[in-house]
Parts: sequence; C-alpha cells; structure tokens
Amino acid sequence: MTHASRADQLALVEIADFDSRIARLERENAKHPLRQELAALLNTIAAKAREKESAQSAYARAQEALKQAEQNTARMGETIAAKEAKLNSGVGLTSRDLLVLQGEIEAMRKDLNAASDSEFAALETSEAAAQRIAQIDASIAELDERVQSGTAELEKVVAQITSQAEQLRRERQALFSPLNDDLKRIYEHSRASGGYAVIAMYRNGATEAGVQLSPVEVAQIRALPEDEICLSQDYDAIVVRLEE
Repeated sequence: MTHASRADQLALVEIADFDSRIARLERENAKHPLRQELAALLNTIAAKAREKESAQSAYARAQEALKQAEQNTARMGETIAAKEAKLNSGVGLTSRDLLVLQGEIEAMRKDLNAASDSEFAALETSEAAAQRIAQIDASIAELDERVQSGTAELEKVVAQITSQAEQLRRERQALFSPLNDDLKRIYEHSRASGGYAVIAMYRNGATEAGVQLSPVEVAQIRALPEDEICLSQDYDAIVVRLEE
C-alpha cells in the first residue's frame, strides 16, 4: 500500500482544480472563435487568388482578341484607303473598272463597320476583365486588412490566456512540488489515463464531481487508514476523502 499525509491528499483536490482551469484555458486558446474566423478568411483569400488567376487569363485572352481586332480593322482601313486613292485617280481604269472598284469599296466599308463593331466588343470585354481583376484586388485587400486586424486581436487574446495559464501553472507547481513523490506519481498516472485524476468523496459516499461510486467501494475506501492513498478501481482515479 502507498501512503501520503492527509494534507498532501487534500492538496490534490486543489491541484486538480488548477489542472482543470489550465486545460480549460488551453481549450479556449485552441478553439477560440477568432482562429476559425481567420481560417475562413484565409480560405476566402486563397479562393480569391485562384479567381484572380482565372480573371487574368481571361484578360490576357481579351487583350489578344482586341489586338487582332485592331490589326484587322487597321488592315481593312488601309486597303480601303488604297482603293479609294486608285478610284479617285482613275489612271488606267475603264468605266467598268471604276464601277467594279467602287462596288468593292462599298462592300469593304460594310465589312469595316462589322470589324469596328467587333473591335469595340473586344475592347469592352478587355475592359470588363480588367475591372474584374481590380474588383478582386480590392476584395483581397479588404480581406487582408481583416486578417491583420483579426491576427492582432487574436495575439492579444492569446497573450492574455497564456499569461493566465502561466500564473496558474506557477501556483499549481508551488502546491504540487512539496507533495509526497508516490502521490505525485500516481496522480500524474491518473491524469494520463484521460479520465478523472482526483475524486473528492464525502463520508456518505457523495462526490464533488458527481461521480457515483459503488456502495462496496465506498465502504472499502472508508475502512482504509487516513494516510493510505485510495485508488478507485472503477475510475482509476485517486479518491480523496473529505470531512462532512
């Protein structure tokens, strides 16, 4: 059997409370809503970055289409200008030649109008793509600001939580260090099991944790010497006996 003074055993109840408060702060830190908000913002920024890549590709295609449309319009304009100059000079042309040339010019002017419309449409597409990129950039900039603000706020919160946890750890260690070595070893083993580490039990068998100990186990624990360390068989936890 392992023994420890009653004072050391009673100190475990307070130490377990310290550990519970420290664990609660650690969970609060790990699961703070700001972390989820920042993660969501970063995911949105990543999605916006992919959207921007797509918009930039669309803009590049629109620019290429606009360039080709401009070249086509310019080439047709040059051809029409050359034919008009030939028509106006009339050198070496018969009346029939002049009529044919005039018809070609009129047909090409219609084609030029259509080409100009295509060029204008390509320009509008290019401008819309450029505007979309600007909108995405503005959205990313706004999201970046929110990330920076949220990060600053989270760092402040984490600093507060860390400070509180460190203070609790110091107080806990000051209480834990002087305890009986066997008691400390058993306590840490109980903590590692993932369940209750300490169960505070009154003489009537009631517990502060709300845990139900069997009548048989309660009777066995009450019969043990005051300085004997009680380990619940059902919960693998140290049972600290309290006064009524």
